[in-house]
Amino acid sequence: MTNRRPPAPAGRDGSDTALSLEEVLSAVESCTRMNNTRASTWQAPHVLLPGYRRLFGGQLLAQAIACAVAASPDVSSKVVRSVHLAFTAEGRPDLAADWSVEAVQDGSTFATRSVSVRQGERVLAAGVVSLHIPDTGPEVLAHSARPPGVPPATALASVPQSGAMAMEVRCEQALDGLAVGPAELNVWMRAHRPPRPARSPKGQASAAAELIASQQLLAYSSDLTMMVAAMRPHDGIGYGSPSVLASAVTSHTISFHQPFAVDDWLLFAQSSPVAAGGRAYIRGDWFTTAGALVASCAQEVLIRAVPSRATPA
Repeated sequence: MTNRRPPAPAGRDGSDTALSLEEVLSAVESCTRMNNTRASTWQAPHVLLPGYRRLFGGQLLAQAIACAVAASPDVSSKVVRSVHLAFTAEGRPDLAADWSVEAVQDGSTFATRSVSVRQGERVLAAGVVSLHIPDTGPEVLAHSARPPGVPPATALASVPQSGAMAMEVRCEQALDGLAVGPAELNVWMRAHRPPRPARSPKGQASAAAELIASQQLLAYSSDLTMMVAAMRPHDGIGYGSPSVLASAVTSHTISFHQPFAVDDWLLFAQSSPVAAGGRAYIRGDWFTTAGALVASCAQEVLIRAVPSRATPA
């Protein structure tokens, strides 16, 4: 499980000063440059967030994509269609993590990879990454939902850079979860530049590699705000609130529908239709400014409140 209290990345001097968007984005790019350490095992640097004692779940989502692609050079024309991870243990930022990849299926248009990451004997997360060559032509069915009616990004102020943000964020609601309201959150996000894709041995990046780089960055950023939607209906429940005993992500799924540019504004429309049994479910969709639905995700989280104490008679 991945604790969801937003980490504050340190500056270059090791202080608790938040990094710039460029520094965080560069760290995300580094964490997706996978090195083949031994057969079917891969490693990459962590996105180090001093003051935060656990690995950030968004890093593991981005690395799940990266290692599935790195271990599959024969599927270079395919792009990621979906990634699903179940988080099983908290990771330590001071220890290297080993990713394992297994080929489950290879077809002419689809490929499926099983991925897992561990530190020693502790399995941190496990899941499946699906790759696909998109169908094209007039016979391909196409439809999508419409985005919610919210102010455009240009009408909103940027959220001050803090925590693990690798993209500029703009929204109407506070991101601490403490303002009571509907179980919804609409966030505009945009990278200040295109992410740098992995390059082929010839030094060139393919169109598929450029899209995968954007998919990795979106996967990383998807784990920043979703729990806020589940916290909003509950008074006193929010990040850093003494009423919250524990909060953690237990599973996360992302589906990529259409190509997108992550350095253009994307509206991340999130909602939590249910919370029960100590867990909450949140879903979200990313829309372009033109209204195209390009990706979706779903997250299950654990939120435990501090038990109430009856007042003595």
